[in-house]
Amino acid sequence: MSNKILKCMLLVTLIMGLIPSCFAQINISALLVNRELRVFFLSDFNFTGRGTSSGEIFQVRISNATLEPVSFQLRLLIRYNSQDLDQGITRPYTLSFAESPILITKQNLFSQAQKFSLQDYAILPEGKDIRDKILTTGRLPSGIYQFIFQIIDPSMPGPPVDEAFLEIDISNPSTLDLISPGSPADHASADVIITTQPVFRWTSNMGKFRLRLAEKLPDVHDSASPAEIIQDRVRFEGDYTVDATKSGGTAPDGSTYLPATILQYPPAGAWPLERGKVYYWQVTGLVPTSGAELELPSEIWAFQISPLENLTPALTQTLLLERLRAILGDRFENLFSAGGGLAGFSPTGMCMLNGKWLSAEEVQRILAKIASGEYELIDLRVE
Repeated sequence: MSNKILKCMLLVTLIMGLIPSCFAQINISALLVNRELRVFFLSDFNFTGRGTSSGEIFQVRISNATLEPVSFQLRLLIRYNSQDLDQGITRPYTLSFAESPILITKQNLFSQAQKFSLQDYAILPEGKDIRDKILTTGRLPSGIYQFIFQIIDPSMPGPPVDEAFLEIDISNPSTLDLISPGSPADHASADVIITTQPVFRWTSNMGKFRLRLAEKLPDVHDSASPAEIIQDRVRFEGDYTVDATKSGGTAPDGSTYLPATILQYPPAGAWPLERGKVYYWQVTGLVPTSGAELELPSEIWAFQISPLENLTPALTQTLLLERLRAILGDRFENLFSAGGGLAGFSPTGMCMLNGKWLSAEEVQRILAKIASGEYELIDLRVE
């Protein structure tokens, strides 16, 4: 082999060895700004390349540990359930040691005027079916989204010099159904309940809620809609975060912890409910997004609290049995069915606790606390 060829090979080897040593000092890391994010909107990652959402999702940190300025490009690749969705790359940027480190956010990448704005940002051919599905709703489908940030050497095509990953599980929660008390407010008349301390129950795949309770005034016009009434004479409103491991404490955002989607009324400081009056209530799911919380309201339900003169023994007995059935579940059927310890027994509504007779209101209050988890049912037996 000639000396000329050998010198060329040594020169090429030397150049290729110098570039990685320089770029090895370029480091990238990424973190989620909002770990509770549950919904993505089309505006968060607009397929035209210009997102409009003001909320932040991630923060990327790039540092240069060398004394020499280094030019690089940042490439973003978004994957949905392991399928490449869209990608873009910034213009080359030279990072000096004095300027290092730099922080880059979604707003930098998706705002046209920014020096780190993505160029040629577009949906990939594999993601076109997903794009077609979300154009009607504005929301990206539920699933696992991966954000891959790569440092690229603009002078030498090849694999990325360094990269960082973020992964978010987007659930798009939407289920929210009321259970009790009452029934949908568009019914002809409100369901009658016996207690002034009802237990509000609902079911949902969300984790944070706002419960609103409003009184229907006697002079409200018959044509008034439930939506108008629920906004009018608001008697109570509170925000709640459901966490099975916590109860009664205050969450960092100021909401109150509940162990389940059950709220015993009245919470501390709440307006006392009055007999004979009609009340409307609604639960709104509060879902974290990259911007403001998304509000997903339930139906509006209504109930009337029975006046004292209407509290017949039959009504008291029926409501007592309904509350027991809700608390005991299968054990209720086993007790009152043929062969059970209470087969053929009809509650009189009279109860004694520690030698003291309890009123129907006091019995309902105790059962409500058992239903909400404040009291624990340790043992159940018939003597």
